[in-house]
Amino acid sequence: MFRPFQKTDPLYYVGLVFMIFPLGGVLWFDYPMWTLGPSVLFMIAYILIIHLRNQYQSILAVLWFYLLGYILWMVLAIEPNMMWFFFYLVNLLVWRFEDDTRTRSYRTISYILGLLVVMVWGLFFGPTVIEKVMTVLITIFIIAMHYFQRQNYLENKVKEEIYQKNKEINLLTAENERNRIGRDLHDTLGHTFAMMSLKTELALRQLDKDNLPAVRKELTELNQISKETMKNVRELITNLKYRTVTEELDNITEMFAMSEIALTIDNQLDLSALSPVIQSSMTMILRELTTNIIKHAGASQCHIKLYRADGLIIEVSDNGRGFSQLTGEELHSIKERLQLVKGEVMIISSHNPTLIRVILEEGGRQ
Repeated sequence: MFRPFQKTDPLYYVGLVFMIFPLGGVLWFDYPMWTLGPSVLFMIAYILIIHLRNQYQSILAVLWFYLLGYILWMVLAIEPNMMWFFFYLVNLLVWRFEDDTRTRSYRTISYILGLLVVMVWGLFFGPTVIEKVMTVLITIFIIAMHYFQRQNYLENKVKEEIYQKNKEINLLTAENERNRIGRDLHDTLGHTFAMMSLKTELALRQLDKDNLPAVRKELTELNQISKETMKNVRELITNLKYRTVTEELDNITEMFAMSEIALTIDNQLDLSALSPVIQSSMTMILRELTTNIIKHAGASQCHIKLYRADGLIIEVSDNGRGFSQLTGEELHSIKERLQLVKGEVMIISSHNPTLIRVILEEGGRQ
């Protein structure tokens, strides 16, 4: 019946501190004693709405209209300042039910109508001009509070969606890397172990026949296979540390496709002719730039251009949100990667579109 406890639930309880006014009003403001019962029921209804599962819609509707009815009754019959209690409904609309003022849910419609009733009643039946003005000001404040809470909720929701998307991208990247490692290990070691087993069986057969020269031949070949395998494993381990630029571009293409970002690549370089250090540096720079676009830019299009002009040039542009302001601390990780080779990174355009250019000197450390 009740939903699991969530980490945001205690925030709802903070608002209950204001129940001191209707409860204490019996002692301090001459509220009728019998108002204690409805006020306590208001607290219970509010707590139940927080914790009831959404499938109990009929119960939630009854509780909601009790909250609204209590506020209207207290404002119209007991104390006009009780219209501040509309903030309880705002909290529930925004954070509990995630209702938007543009939707036509019964909660949103009743909340708006209730607020209008209180404002109109205050304007027409308020005993003083000050109370009439306060009614309008409180109404404006409640509307503004609703708006800013809604904006805060939407920002948190976008951040959570980005966080979840980044988690999925990281998992997909890790899975892709594991698959690549698995394929390399299968290709490198599977064939080798099969050959080693065959050579061992042949050597044992020749040994049974006392054909020592044949045994020596098989053992010599087995020794050679072992050395070659060790060399291949070392190369495999080295390749785990970095991809070639071609492999990285293929991986970037796959990741952008999963992220639903249109990618175009204009490669004017002979990538196979680049030195290992240059290849590694370009790979890490491309990975850093494109990962930032996927995670932070909110872009729908990206263009990568590789060409030669007074050095090796990497240009990455996108139509995302860009940099709000430049402080000089941007792209510090790219600058750190340029420590292995001579080069520089520049933000040619900070937005509309965002364009980053990296220049690598071909005469750098090889």
